[in-house]
Amino acid sequence: MDYAAGVLREAGWEVTVQEVPMRLPVEESPPRLEIGSLGELEHMRDFRAPAFSGAGSGSGALRPVEGGCSPSDYAELEPGDVALVPHRGCFGFVQARNAERAGARALLIADETEAPAVLASTMVFPAPLPVLALRGAVAERLRPGDEVSFEVDTSVERGSTQNVIAEAGEGERVAMAGAHLDSVPGGPGINDNGSGVAVLLATAQQLGPRPGGRVRLAFWGAEELGLYGSRRYVDELSENGVSEIAGYLNLDMVGSPNAVPAVYEDGDARLTELLRRTHPGDEEGVPAAGRSDNLPFEDAGVPVSGLYTGSEEPGPGGRPRDPCYHLPCDRLAGVDREVLLGMAKATGEALAELARQAK
Repeated sequence: MDYAAGVLREAGWEVTVQEVPMRLPVEESPPRLEIGSLGELEHMRDFRAPAFSGAGSGSGALRPVEGGCSPSDYAELEPGDVALVPHRGCFGFVQARNAERAGARALLIADETEAPAVLASTMVFPAPLPVLALRGAVAERLRPGDEVSFEVDTSVERGSTQNVIAEAGEGERVAMAGAHLDSVPGGPGINDNGSGVAVLLATAQQLGPRPGGRVRLAFWGAEELGLYGSRRYVDELSENGVSEIAGYLNLDMVGSPNAVPAVYEDGDARLTELLRRTHPGDEEGVPAAGRSDNLPFEDAGVPVSGLYTGSEEPGPGGRPRDPCYHLPCDRLAGVDREVLLGMAKATGEALAELARQAK
């Protein structure tokens, strides 16, 4: 946060730091998981408790559920069962809420990859019941009806984070872009999301203090724990403050090592077309579906779009676009600098054009 603010000030931008209160998940003791056919599983190798997991202990019969994103998916669930859902289709918090309402005692999320399960995701927490994420190879060996015994000892404490907001130029309306500063617990977060932060800092230096219109750059705190920074920022905007934003561009994971450069296909059509024009090559579309800091702006009625190069989705050669997504190996060596440069050029050009249009 201090580094970003320093670079922005040196580039001639007006910088403010916004304090953001938040709730922090605290793991009081390591979670425990035992499954009848497999025995006791090893924490951090076979399973992890996502940051949004609720606390609790108990046991129940394993009941696989298809999807888990709709309440109707749980029609076959018996009260007291432990639901097993795939890690896809919707936020795990949504799956947890549906499982709890159907009477599940706990929720297991099966990761499709061979990497250790994701520690955290962009979700509100805590979930209404214990949630444990399983490594792919472990999930494949589970049997319906297995007795599952679990214990998750977590709590929530008050804390705070910060947003860094930088502005330059003049105009009645403002072109805006943002990227989150934080990473998941235990993950260095170089692609997720040091790459987005790097793009915005390069954009600030490229555009300088007179960007040809009014431009605002935002560096968000605590995206991974529930979009705390961007939600707080939008919540504190007045009605006029919302309406003066001509558009918001989101940068989250833009240097993936096996990249498929993409524009948010479900964003504002005008902004999406602007990004397609500024980025060279064939752009693919990707559904953003409120997965990052674009969501609070979209909910407030601000036009949004963004750039993205991929996480766990299949990329060239069938390999994950970023095999280190949310893992300790998300380091500098895993960033494709040529791809990152392309994202930076596209962002700078798109913001400059949006600022000129809004002036």
